Amino acid sequence: MKKIYTLIVALACLFWSCDSKLDIVPKGKTTLANLADIELLLNQEFNLGGAPAGELGLICNDAFTQFGNVAEYLATPNTLNYAYIKYDESVDRAALTNDDSRYIALYKQINNMNVVIEKTDQADGDAALKSRLIAEAKILRAYFHYLLVNIYAKQYDESTASDLGGVPYVTTTDVSVLKEKVSIAEVYSQLLEDCSENVIADVRDYIDDICRVDKAFAWGVRAKALFQMKRYSEAAEAARQALRYNNNLEDRSATATTGVWDLQRNSTNNYLYMYGGTPVCPTYVCMPPESVAIFDDNDYVRKYEIDSWTGGPTWSAEEAEMTSSYEGALCYTGWGTMYNNMGIRTENMYFIIGESLIRGGQVKEGLGWFDKVRAKRIENPEIWADKALDEKGAMELVRQFSYIEFFAGYDTFFNCKRWNSEPAYARTITRDLGKFGKYSISPDSPLWVFPFPSSATRYNETLTQNY
Repeated sequence: MKKIYTLIVALACLFWSCDSKLDIVPKGKTTLANLADIELLLNQEFNLGGAPAGELGLICNDAFTQFGNVAEYLATPNTLNYAYIKYDESVDRAALTNDDSRYIALYKQINNMNVVIEKTDQADGDAALKSRLIAEAKILRAYFHYLLVNIYAKQYDESTASDLGGVPYVTTTDVSVLKEKVSIAEVYSQLLEDCSENVIADVRDYIDDICRVDKAFAWGVRAKALFQMKRYSEAAEAARQALRYNNNLEDRSATATTGVWDLQRNSTNNYLYMYGGTPVCPTYVCMPPESVAIFDDNDYVRKYEIDSWTGGPTWSAEEAEMTSSYEGALCYTGWGTMYNNMGIRTENMYFIIGESLIRGGQVKEGLGWFDKVRAKRIENPEIWADKALDEKGAMELVRQFSYIEFFAGYDTFFNCKRWNSEPAYARTITRDLGKFGKYSISPDSPLWVFPFPSSATRYNETLTQNY
């Protein structure tokens, strides 16, 4: 069972103050002196700032929160909402981004992990426990940097990664050290070191606590990093290692009987539970018409959890007017689902293995991995592995799978950035807002890279924007 300690709130406050001349770092020294107190920094549910269904979902046209009046947003040009809804590259997003809750939250958590590493190393106690706590903190530090570099920098490509700006890879709590932005290549190099096989070896094989690191999550972090680097065979092997420790897929078929998609935080398919925004997701998150078109009518949640879909199948023009949205969208309003929108779950590993196999020429076997998940999502699903498809045809199904399975999370945004770096799979996305017009984003648009907030850039001259 997960163990949430109220003391963590008080302890965290000791380390979350910011130096006025640096980005997110702690002031002074902590008094943590024993392993039991240090471990409290690892016993928490991670809230990583804004929900992915906000700006990330708008950019890849995956999901959007039930935002205000569309007409009003489009009539107010000098705003971030205008830029992201209309895909307007001319808006000065950096000037409009004073703060960023996601950026701040991620670096606060990185700082916490650095406190754990430094204090554990200095403390007396059992050597094996010390190694485990340090390993857990390093793996979490790697994961938080993985999220940062894929939101605030361009996509990793081996030929350009050393020349393109990444993010600061912070490994110290020392306030006298400037947290310099390093290249994308350096971010991934340090990230892979933090979740190396030697580090993974020191964490527990399995723990019945979806807020703590075990080997499934650790291997999952390594798999995701390698996958985003397009090192597909290595990523697939890391994903298979993760499945050795947790191969539990979420089964939604019970929705056909209960009429409710009841997904709890401690669902066994969660490797580690993290969320952005509120912990109840995807409540009041909407699916655009382009995703509705590939959302299977026999999906258990779509077909049987009828009361949670506002406006029936899709919004009519009248319903869209009432909800300040637009015609053809679909809004989910269920309250029983605790969606792991910033963490890692078993299904991520199936996706990595499936796509990697397809890219390696094993199309049917790769599609078979997606079929295993779809069998627990769709009533009497079409078998993708039975289709006579080449790699490109199979990859179109992979894209569709991403948009539905990872709805309202960050995965589709990251996947789109990765695909956009490859001519065979780069894709211009068009958002049809009905009477409000159609707007498109190109694969190389600067909008795929989010700006550093001025609350960080004004005190760190190395934080030049990456777009």
